[in-house]
Amino acid sequence: MNLTTKKLIIIITALLAGLALVSSCSKEPNKGAKKGKKAPVAHKSTVLTSQDGKNTLNAVRTGQYVNLNWTIEATGEQFDRIVIMRNATGIDKKKEPVAIVDPNATSYKDCLPDANAYWYWVRGIDKKEHHSEIGPIKVEPDQQGSTGYIKPADNYKVVITRTDDVATLKWEFPAEEYKLIQIARYPKPVSATFMEKKNIRLTTLSAKSQFVDPLPDSNDDYWYWFRITLKSGAFINKGPIKAEYSGR
Repeated sequence: MNLTTKKLIIIITALLAGLALVSSCSKEPNKGAKKGKKAPVAHKSTVLTSQDGKNTLNAVRTGQYVNLNWTIEATGEQFDRIVIMRNATGIDKKKEPVAIVDPNATSYKDCLPDANAYWYWVRGIDKKEHHSEIGPIKVEPDQQGSTGYIKPADNYKVVITRTDDVATLKWEFPAEEYKLIQIARYPKPVSATFMEKKNIRLTTLSAKSQFVDPLPDSNDDYWYWFRITLKSGAFINKGPIKAEYSGR
């Protein structure tokens, strides 16, 4: 199969994949056009091919959703996982993981938080942490007048209060299966891009619970991030949330 034929197959697959793809949204808006409003229209398909022609990434945006299709060849051992990353700048160092999917996956449906442009990378990683990656590929801003953007993190309720000595975190998430829920603490409201192990305060599978976290310094402020990994492999990032004194 030549490279032109491979590209054509990927583009057709992306356009037809639609609902079959894994999505990071817990629910989708009504797909029919509302009275007086236009239904989302698919943007032109974008295809990125590596210089050696072995890796290909395709992206099609339809309103809030982006259908990704890819082919990635491992350079050594077979992949252990595929990581989907994106950001709103196209800068490589600031890309943020949005999902970890099965190593045999070749497609993913992402749910964007707003109508702005975004860039994507797809990385295959083996058990020795060797990887092959393709990206960035850009999806243009949504200019079709789409409305009703869903913010998945809004469905994940978190309340954090503190005293001088401890912070008390209470959360209640939708009743669904989770692969992992991680809670990290930081001394400033940083991005969720880096979830370093030293900052993770709790790992759990409880969708409704609470956690009392001892604070190292009563005079400092603290912020928390929740990284919620769904059964599909998609991430929901909730934060940063400042631990506030109750009644102040």
